Amino acid sequence: LPQHFSLFLYTLHIVMHLRSLPTMRNMGKLIENEEVSKVARIILVLQMLMCIVVGMMIEYMGGAMSKLSSLGSSIGFESSHQKKSNMSVQMLHAFDQPSVSKRNIIEEIVPDSLKPQCDLEFLQFNVTKSMLKKSRPVIGNSQRLHIFLKKLHSKQCTSVLFMGGSVTAGHNSRGRLNASFPKFFMDWLNERYPCENADRTRGSHLTKRTQQNNAQTHFVSWSQISQIETLDLVIMEFNVNDSFIDKMPHAMEDKGPEGSTKDYISVWYNEILLRRLLLLRKPDPVAIITFNADYIGRTWAPKPYSDPDKDRKTTFRNNQEPLKFWLSSMYEIPMISASTWMLPFAGKKGTNWQFNRNNSYSTSLFHADKCCHPKRGGHLILSLVLAYCLLEEEKNMFSSSNDVILDIEQDFSAAVDPILRDPMYLSEDEERMYVRHDSVSQLLDFTDPSGHEKWKNQVCENDGWNWFADNREKDKFGLIANNVTGGQHISLEVTGGKLGLVELSYVISYENFGVALSWVDDSRDGGTHRPKCKNEIWEREGLIRLGGVEYLFGSWDEKASVPMVTILKNRVEEGGKGYLHICLTPHSTHRQGNENKFKLLGVRLY
Repeated sequence: LPQHFSLFLYTLHIVMHLRSLPTMRNMGKLIENEEVSKVARIILVLQMLMCIVVGMMIEYMGGAMSKLSSLGSSIGFESSHQKKSNMSVQMLHAFDQPSVSKRNIIEEIVPDSLKPQCDLEFLQFNVTKSMLKKSRPVIGNSQRLHIFLKKLHSKQCTSVLFMGGSVTAGHNSRGRLNASFPKFFMDWLNERYPCENADRTRGSHLTKRTQQNNAQTHFVSWSQISQIETLDLVIMEFNVNDSFIDKMPHAMEDKGPEGSTKDYISVWYNEILLRRLLLLRKPDPVAIITFNADYIGRTWAPKPYSDPDKDRKTTFRNNQEPLKFWLSSMYEIPMISASTWMLPFAGKKGTNWQFNRNNSYSTSLFHADKCCHPKRGGHLILSLVLAYCLLEEEKNMFSSSNDVILDIEQDFSAAVDPILRDPMYLSEDEERMYVRHDSVSQLLDFTDPSGHEKWKNQVCENDGWNWFADNREKDKFGLIANNVTGGQHISLEVTGGKLGLVELSYVISYENFGVALSWVDDSRDGGTHRPKCKNEIWEREGLIRLGGVEYLFGSWDEKASVPMVTILKNRVEEGGKGYLHICLTPHSTHRQGNENKFKLLGVRLY
C-alpha cells in the first residue's frame, strides 16, 4: 500500500506541475500587464505561491511514503521479506555445493590433445578459478621462473626435478608414478610448450627424481641432485614427510629447547636445501618452487583415528605449511599450495563433516588412506594447480615488461657472484660445513639405482645382506637383511673425514622391521661384538649405546615408513681407516609383523 500510494502522489505531482505550466505563464503575463489592477496582481502572485507550496507538499509526502515502504519491506511486510531472505539463503548455499560442470577450467588450461586423459569423472569436486587463485600464497621473486618460461617459449627442452616423498611418487593412487601429479604436470608441459632437439626434431621436457623422501634425506644424499647435468626447475614437496623427522644429528651447536622440536628440525634442514639450491648452477640459476600438495589427514580426524586433546596443544597440528610459508617468504621462493584452500574447505563445517563422504570436499574422499596420499583425481587437481600458477606467471611476465623494477627487487642470489641473506637457523660453522664447503669425504649411497659400482669394493664381508628394491615399482633401493633368526652381518671399509663423524641412514616402519646393531673397529669380521648379533632386543625405541655397540631401531608405532638418520658415537679420525659393522638381531614377538627386516639407505663420513 505505501508503495502504491507513493506512486500515486508522485504521478499527481507531475500532472499538476505539467498542467500548471501554461497557467503559470499566463499569470506571469497578467502580472506584467499594466492594465491589471494592483489587487489582481497580488492575488495572482498568491495563487502562484500556492501552486509551488502544494507541489512541495505532495513531493514531501511522496518521499515519506517511499521511506515507509522501505521500512515496511524490512520489518512489516513478511511476504516480500521472506522472498528476499530465501533468495539470500539460496545464494549462500550455492557456494556450499560444487557446480555440476567440471569442464570450465579444464577447457581453459588443458590442451585438446590431453583432454581425453584428464578423466573428469575422477575429479572429486569442481575446480574453480577462485580456488586456483588462492594457490599462490607466496609470490616471491619470479626472476628465475621467468628464465624458465623464456626457455619454454624458445622451444628449449628443459629438465624438472621433483623433490618429494610418497605423495610425489603417487603412492596409493592406483598407478603410482603414472598416476601422480609429476606425470600429469609433465604431460601438460610437453603439450603446452613443445620443445625441439638440436637437430630441430620434436624433443621432450625431462622429469628428474631422487630416491629420497624428506628434507633430511635430501640433505644427506645431496649428491643425487648435484650430479644431475642440467636442471631448470625444482619443485620441492615436503609438507607431509617432514612431519616425521624427529632428530637433528647434524647440528654443530646446542640449539636449546627449540632445537628438539619437529618444527625447528624441519626449518633447519629446509634452509640448508634452499641455500644449496639458490647457489646451484645447472648451468643457469635453477628456478625453485615450494609446493604444498597435501596434508596429514588423520591429524584432523576424530577419535579413535586421532587424539584431539593432544593435537590442539600443538602449534600447527603436524602441518608443515606455515613453516614452508615462512621460509619461502624470507628467501623469496615462489610457493604454490593446494592444501592452503583444500584443508579449510574440507573442515569448514566441523570435524565430522570433514570426514563425511557426502561432503564433496571431504578429506576421506581426497585421500586413499588414513595418512594422506591423494587418489588419482587428487593428483589431477594438483597438476591443474601447478599448471594454472605457471600460466598466470606467464601472463605477469608479458604484462609487466614495462614495469619499473627497483634494485632491491632483483634476485641477488641469481647473479654471477651470488649474494644470499644471512642464515636464520644455521651457525657460521654449519653454513661453512653444509652450504659453502660440503666436506663429505666418503659417501656410500645404497638408494641410487646406478650406484652399485661406486661402493661394491667397500664391502669386506657380507653374510645375508642384499642390495635390491623392495617395493612394487622396483625403484626404492637399499641394502637389506630379512631373517627372523638374526645374525646377518656386513662389514664396510671406511675412511674418516674432517670431523671424524660416521652417519647412517635407514628405514623405520610400523611392521615387519626389526633392530640392527652397529659399531666401528679395526677388524674385518666384527671381532668380539659379533656374537651380540644373535641376542634378541626387547627395547622398543631410544638411542641406546652399550659397550661400544649402538642400537638402530627399524620399527616404531606411527603408521608410516620413513627414513631415519643417526650419527654414531664411534668416530673415525680424519684420513684414518676403519671397519663399519652392521648386523640384524633376531625377531622379537612384541614387534608388529612376522618378518624381521632392516633396510640400510646410506653411509656418510665427514
